[in-house]
Amino acid sequence: MKNLSWQKIVFFLFGLVWGLEWTNVFKPSLRSRLLYGVLRIFYRKQNSEDIQEQRGYLDKMQELVPAPLKVEPVEVNADGVPCEWVLPADSIPTQVVFYLHGGAYVTRMPLLHRTFLHILAKESKAQFLMVDYRLAPEFPFPAALADALTAYKWLLNQGWNPEQVLVAGDSAGGGLTTALMLALRDMELPMPAGAFLLSPWTDLTGSGESIISLAKEDFMLDWDNLQECARDYAGGESLEHPWVSPLFGDFHGIPDTLILAGGGEILLDDSVRLAERMKEDGVNVELLVEPHMGHVYPAYAAIPEAQKAIKIIADYVAKC
Repeated sequence: MKNLSWQKIVFFLFGLVWGLEWTNVFKPSLRSRLLYGVLRIFYRKQNSEDIQEQRGYLDKMQELVPAPLKVEPVEVNADGVPCEWVLPADSIPTQVVFYLHGGAYVTRMPLLHRTFLHILAKESKAQFLMVDYRLAPEFPFPAALADALTAYKWLLNQGWNPEQVLVAGDSAGGGLTTALMLALRDMELPMPAGAFLLSPWTDLTGSGESIISLAKEDFMLDWDNLQECARDYAGGESLEHPWVSPLFGDFHGIPDTLILAGGGEILLDDSVRLAERMKEDGVNVELLVEPHMGHVYPAYAAIPEAQKAIKIIADYVAKC
């Protein structure tokens, strides 16, 4: 009986804690603490000295995704630029999100991005076009931007009205998305209805104070590695060129933009300063910083913070 009493107490306490977790009492959530705790143990920061080794490591990470969670790609050739359609289930989308993936301009993780975009597609009832742009160091700037421009123009030529199109991206893809908007404006091409950016890398010079202040908290990103990737991507171009580091651009005429960032990532200031610069230039921009979260946290769809972010993104897409 004594053991049974202790069992009841343990089950009661477990149920109480779990119930409080599902009512979002804990800040940050217990699930996010568990996830980041596991990642902190097993995640290995990347060393850009060997790009092929880095790409191989990320390929192995993708292999860990269970088969039931894998989304089959719908490949398309966008005037020579390989892309993938990621479609919602059981709906006829009237909006399309033109998406540029992250990976520090030197890597790609299509399986993981595909899974994340499928979740976004279902929530937003929009279809996503993910662009497989060329990577550095084999193809430095402006190759990625040129591919983005080509694929964007191809999309419009398929009959999509710019008012139905949003542009989006995460990390380096978020920076590339911002550069794309600057290029579209400068080239007097049709602008999308809006944009959303997830932890965008907008300053390849690394002048943000958060690179130093949050270095110990951020176990995923390492500035030494990113600095090498920045050099590989820029090639012979200045890191301060606004199409390389869009933070240094002029944002007049840029469409409404939603920015989401984690409060515990070294690139936080890239988002904060971008939002400030956009506001100064008259852009309708909203910045949401989730405390304690890491780089591109909305992609971790199992945690409450990510689920809230996905709902915010879906509502934003529907509003545009």
